[in-house]
Amino acid sequence: MINRINIFKRVASLIVILTCCICSIQVMAQEVTEKIAVTGKVTDVNKEPIVGANVVIESTYIGVITDVYGNFKIEVPKNSELSISFIGYVTQRLTITEPVNLDIILESDMAELDDVVVIGYGTVKKKDLTGSIESVSGDLLVKSNNTNITETLNGNVSGVLVSKSSNRPGADMSMQIRGANSINSSNEPLYVINGVPSYSGMKHLNASDIESIDVLKDASSAAIYGSRGANGVVIITTKGANKKKGFSIDYSGSFGVKTPTRIPDMIGNKGNGLEYVDYRVALWKKKYGDASLSRTDFLTDSEKKRIRNGEYYDWLREISDQSYVTNHSISTSGGNETTSYSLGMGYLSDEGMIGKEQFTRYTANVGIEHRFNDIITTGMSSYISDNKTNHGSQDALLNAYFLPPIVSPYDDNGNYAFIIQPTSSKINPFIQNQNNIRETKAFYSNFSGFLEIKPIKGLSLKSQIAYQFDTDLYGEWIGKYTQQKGGVNPSEAYRSEGRNTNIVWDNILSYQNKFNESHRIDAIGLFNMQKDTHQGSGMRGIGLPYKSDWHAIQTADEITDVSSYYWESSMTSFMGRLNYTLLDKYMVTLTGRYDGTSRLKGDNQWGFLPAAALGWQIKNEGFMQDVEAINQLKLRLSYGKTGNNNLSHNITLTELGLSRYTFGSNGVNGFGISNVRGNENLKWEMTSEYNVGLDFGLLNNRVSGTMDAYTRETDGLIFNRAVGSLNGYSSVYQNIGKTSNKGIELTLNTVNISKNDFYWKTNLTFSLNRNKIEELYGDNQDDLGNRWFIGEPVSVIYDLKHLGIWQADEEAEATKYGQSVGHIKVEDVNGDYNLDQQDFQIIGTPSPDWMAGMINSFVYKNLDFSFDIYARVGGIYNDSFTYMFTAWDNEHWNKADVNYWTAENSSDEYQQVGAQSYHTQVLGQVSGTFVKVRNITLGYALSNSVLSKIGLKKLRLYSQVQNPFTFTDFIGSDPETIGENVNTQLSLYPMTFTFGINANF
Repeated sequence: MINRINIFKRVASLIVILTCCICSIQVMAQEVTEKIAVTGKVTDVNKEPIVGANVVIESTYIGVITDVYGNFKIEVPKNSELSISFIGYVTQRLTITEPVNLDIILESDMAELDDVVVIGYGTVKKKDLTGSIESVSGDLLVKSNNTNITETLNGNVSGVLVSKSSNRPGADMSMQIRGANSINSSNEPLYVINGVPSYSGMKHLNASDIESIDVLKDASSAAIYGSRGANGVVIITTKGANKKKGFSIDYSGSFGVKTPTRIPDMIGNKGNGLEYVDYRVALWKKKYGDASLSRTDFLTDSEKKRIRNGEYYDWLREISDQSYVTNHSISTSGGNETTSYSLGMGYLSDEGMIGKEQFTRYTANVGIEHRFNDIITTGMSSYISDNKTNHGSQDALLNAYFLPPIVSPYDDNGNYAFIIQPTSSKINPFIQNQNNIRETKAFYSNFSGFLEIKPIKGLSLKSQIAYQFDTDLYGEWIGKYTQQKGGVNPSEAYRSEGRNTNIVWDNILSYQNKFNESHRIDAIGLFNMQKDTHQGSGMRGIGLPYKSDWHAIQTADEITDVSSYYWESSMTSFMGRLNYTLLDKYMVTLTGRYDGTSRLKGDNQWGFLPAAALGWQIKNEGFMQDVEAINQLKLRLSYGKTGNNNLSHNITLTELGLSRYTFGSNGVNGFGISNVRGNENLKWEMTSEYNVGLDFGLLNNRVSGTMDAYTRETDGLIFNRAVGSLNGYSSVYQNIGKTSNKGIELTLNTVNISKNDFYWKTNLTFSLNRNKIEELYGDNQDDLGNRWFIGEPVSVIYDLKHLGIWQADEEAEATKYGQSVGHIKVEDVNGDYNLDQQDFQIIGTPSPDWMAGMINSFVYKNLDFSFDIYARVGGIYNDSFTYMFTAWDNEHWNKADVNYWTAENSSDEYQQVGAQSYHTQVLGQVSGTFVKVRNITLGYALSNSVLSKIGLKKLRLYSQVQNPFTFTDFIGSDPETIGENVNTQLSLYPMTFTFGINANF
């Protein structure tokens, strides 16, 4: 049982101890450190003052900025290093040993004018960027402390929507970039991990191993990946060899305590069992009449005894428990003039809050680079991830919701009983936890090696071979004493295994040069070959003689569902890209990729995907030079075409279907045409997109950001279209239909305060997207069966519209519909007093109207504090949890404690308890609006004087709480998991208290 008071006492004690330690260290540092006054002025080579230059004590957050005259004043510890920097200038570092007045001249450094963005097969400076690309640094991934780094992109990259399938440890996540393009095919983006394109996602990656994640959103950026770029591209670069000299060790470690938050309110929980008794009485009276209360099945003898003794059981709080998450990462890097290397290892253990749920992951990352001379360089990198997911029992948590507080899990001897409510089909969830095991073991590896030759200045020839291998083994044991088997049927075991390989060979020719100080060229050519192979098998056994999990299925009484598969595909590509800049003002990017895939047939195997983009550095124009308030202003315009190659390997083929027949005394296999016909004339789904963007920096870049507006259209959608079954098949694949997405995105970064000992900055993202079906079958007709409507989003809720509850003054009107007061009221669209499918209408779409994220970061001396807010507004979802626990009126199960209608309480939300109301499915229609405070972090970085005494370069201690506040009308636990599968993925929402350390040796 969770004792929340004890948990919070422990957490509070730990926070107090950490705070005391921080204060003690700070006091000690102040006592032993001699402060020196430093003044000075910062100018450029023309002796013009630099306003807003950063003057910071190295390895700390302590610093000031220069005033309008370039002057500064700061106190620093003796023998500390002072860093003076400004965007576009070479950073200077000085060791301070005595009071001094400095005259600092910063030299321009075009190489540092902008951060570098990975754009696929190369990099580009942000100032030269013409497409819509956003980056997430490895530091942010580490600070967010998410087990699955995919979740960190929510609210930190505009236009990105990450959906969680569950809050169980190791649960999968899916991502959409700028909405859904396809109806039948996948809308998942292409993931490129260390140069290997795949759709494996990022669950297996350790945040500490990531250098950066770059999200290519518009078609002109994603066109470099051609037929796989229609859904956007996510480029993940792991930490590899760098060219820094020396040797360093970095360590990050954290320990967190997870406790359920926002546990849904069920009737009679938290010890209020009499509320449930009142509900049971009202339910039986309404459904069966007053006389039903004397029936033996109304309350069992044991239930009556517990009610008399006031013994009520809070199932959700008893079955859930606090759990722990532990994360450790250590990495080393070093090098000299010719050789650089890095090595990282990580361990993660994330426990669930129900039963045996757990996710564990081991990772290793290696990078080596050797420079023979200025001409030849070679290197390799590898990434390995081994993880195990215990998914927990399928039905245990669901049963805990259903079971009322008047039922106990124990028998008369104090042991767990299997049947705990004879009048109900729900078994003891504690027994379910013990007898239902579901595990996945997965291994992921990525290896690459390259040879690069630079025969002349600016010209590079690089050949790289990369190999990705991943495998997963899923096993499930369903014991006799589970909900599925009911204590009667024999046990069951299932085992499946999949193995995938991916080999990529890239040959890249690139050329960079600058002519006459006015022209700059960055050109690249690519020849690429890729082959992927997939194989697997599965087997199920029923009636096993002993509990062997899924490791001895051959001992089963009956072996069923034996299957295996093998398929492979390949692709060959040619690509060219040219970036041209004139006078550092006008930029042109031209991209073309020619892809050939084995997944299609004939002439349709090959396709050309072009893109073009223009950029105008308005700030560099003469008429803008005197506008001091504007530091950067760039206009971008782009167009591109991409394809969706993420389709089934056998979509062009008509396969044979297997049927089992009885022939004589034996069974024989028979084969015939399957019910889906392939189509050799299929082509890729093609996406065309226009994007206009504006990059800006104002007030010495105290305010900076980007704005983008886009419109994209996807044509030739691959539909599995239903046809008459006269020819032996009932559907056929065809290229028909068209969808569109239009949206606006904003990223804004502000430095709100930057003073001597205090710094405050804000990062804000905002995005909205409007999705629409433009065409279906070319006849301007909707597809009612599949709920596809021209002019509406791809996914919609098409149903009766919930208007509320029939009230007492509406009794006469309710009677016309065969309804009663207290029943659910829905809209009669055609006014015929007959509520049927003719009254169905589009209620909404399960996509947010807009999304936003905000991170506020504060620094005071060596203390840092930050909080992260994420919001989704709008969207209507069909939620099984809400429907199941507000609409169902089973006479023995529990129900959500919501505002039900009564004669005394004229609620307009939920029907009367026990009312046999129609159209209860409308109760599952819930809003997706929520606002979360996802992260609150407090940290302290030790000063140089203290670090020198303990032999460290950097040491930061921090405490963090994840998911402390959630604001929503959703009655379930987490509004981000609205619509989760209640039968297999139902989960609770964790609040996590974490204490961690970041150190550099």
